[in-house]
Amino acid sequence: MRVCLAQINTTPGDFAGNLDRIEAGIRAAQSGGCDVVVFPELAIPGYLSQDLMYHMQYLQENQRVLADVVRLSAQSAFENLCIVVGYIERNEGPGKPFYNAAAVIQAGRQIFNHRKNLLPFYDVFDEQRYFEAGTALTILPLKGQTVGIAICEDLWNDKGEDGYPSRNNPLAQYRAAGVDVLLSLNSSPFVHDKLAQRHAAIAENLGDMTLVYVNQWGGQDELVFDGQSFVVQGQSILYQSQEVSIDEFAVVDCTSTKPPLALPQSPDKRQTTQVDLYDLLVLSVRDYVQKSGFEQLVLASSGGIDSALVAQIACDAVGPKQVHAIRMPSVWSSSGAGQDAIALHAELGCWDYEVPIAHLELVASLNQQFSIQADPENLVTQVFAADRYSTVADQNIQARLRDLYVMHFSNAFGAMPLSTGNKTESACGYYTHFDMSFSFAPIKDLYKWQVFALATAGGRIPAEIIVKPPSAELAPDQTDEASLLPYAILDPLVQAYIEDYVNEFDAFKAWVEQAAGDGRRVSMDLTRLRDWLKESGSSSRYQSLIKLIAGMEYKRRQTCPGPKVSKVAFGMGRRIPIVKKFN
Repeated sequence: MRVCLAQINTTPGDFAGNLDRIEAGIRAAQSGGCDVVVFPELAIPGYLSQDLMYHMQYLQENQRVLADVVRLSAQSAFENLCIVVGYIERNEGPGKPFYNAAAVIQAGRQIFNHRKNLLPFYDVFDEQRYFEAGTALTILPLKGQTVGIAICEDLWNDKGEDGYPSRNNPLAQYRAAGVDVLLSLNSSPFVHDKLAQRHAAIAENLGDMTLVYVNQWGGQDELVFDGQSFVVQGQSILYQSQEVSIDEFAVVDCTSTKPPLALPQSPDKRQTTQVDLYDLLVLSVRDYVQKSGFEQLVLASSGGIDSALVAQIACDAVGPKQVHAIRMPSVWSSSGAGQDAIALHAELGCWDYEVPIAHLELVASLNQQFSIQADPENLVTQVFAADRYSTVADQNIQARLRDLYVMHFSNAFGAMPLSTGNKTESACGYYTHFDMSFSFAPIKDLYKWQVFALATAGGRIPAEIIVKPPSAELAPDQTDEASLLPYAILDPLVQAYIEDYVNEFDAFKAWVEQAAGDGRRVSMDLTRLRDWLKESGSSSRYQSLIKLIAGMEYKRRQTCPGPKVSKVAFGMGRRIPIVKKFN
């Protein structure tokens, strides 16, 4: 059986564009002499459609495109081709209003229909909000083979959840039914080392079946889909996609005698085919910008490592002549930072602007105008009388002015503003409210050690930016680590708390050793981290940081989207109350 893996990039509601990509896959399959072509999950409407599905016209367009695909299959050139494509099926019975379905189409008819059995409701997924679960397998004869249909989560009954509508494992059911080939439609977003986890789960549960796994690629809001479609036969890989930047229509002969690759036997086995993290960040920015109808990008460039990495990602995503980097020095900015930013912009080829800010005069003027009330009951009068005025506000107004200038550029000239904050800083609230409320935050889900790693690997960011201590330069001799903790300690503290809900000191020490034993990198300096954990005051300092992170939920809730690349990211997959009496 010859199968075409139609790994395409869909957009919710782009019915015409999605149909064009589906037609291209059908034609590629026909020209490749294929018996079947498989598309990703919900390829017709796009994934995630979310509440758009409640609009009647959205459902009608979904049905119209499905009918177009059925009509196309009736043409003589395609009548022998079996088409498997994802769509939204309306539920005419009791339960949730829709089914997450896959249509099996051939010769002008929809000959089979599969409804997704297992509906994910963890992390970023909330499919039980919309879909009723299917309860049956779909098995059909094709080219002398017994073929089954699965949709994404149908492969992975591995969460230990009792709440799944189906307590059984569809993959195991297909294996028990003697299915030869399982066709799986997927919209599975990227997470670190997820390919290895997919392979390991398949190796454990597939048996002698052949699995054709087709995943979509591309950025969609906070998610980035990594493609990496594959064909597995028993315990061997027949095909593994490494394409993540264009639609790919790979043709695989499931009866091929070509020597296969061995499947890994454990989920921590690292794959040489793993898609590069940096490439996915670039992809997420490109898709977010282009799918939103923008062409130009603007960002504040300080000469620091975060803004440098974001500038490089932006240039690679849309081209350097579409990127506008604004330097905004204050009285506290070092000359070296400005020179580093200029050198970076020259290396990248983006546009360079300098707009100095004068915050001291502004602060003095504001405070003079706020002080016009002489009433002792007035807040301003009381604060000045008690000498409780917060000079931190004088520092922070510099960042707010920079945000104001970036937003003015965006509004005036039509460039999308990018945020430059990383996950470690976001956890601790060390970013300006408005900056993180720009349009998109490319490194929002990166810890500081990852920022350093990607900035160093690229070879284009000046060494001076990489080696100097990170600083917002809001006050003389200020450094970020002096205000918080060294990033070698802070990064793993944040990761353990956010991704694994570790909030006790002894549990954190155990988490660090477990990560080290598993070979996972969680710190830029493991020795420094271990030494700190042995210090006498580390336990109380740890708890104070945990309280700080918990208290910053109100700021994080207002941040803009950014690509999710970790197990748990700030955004739609993490749901913590802002007002709470629990720490």
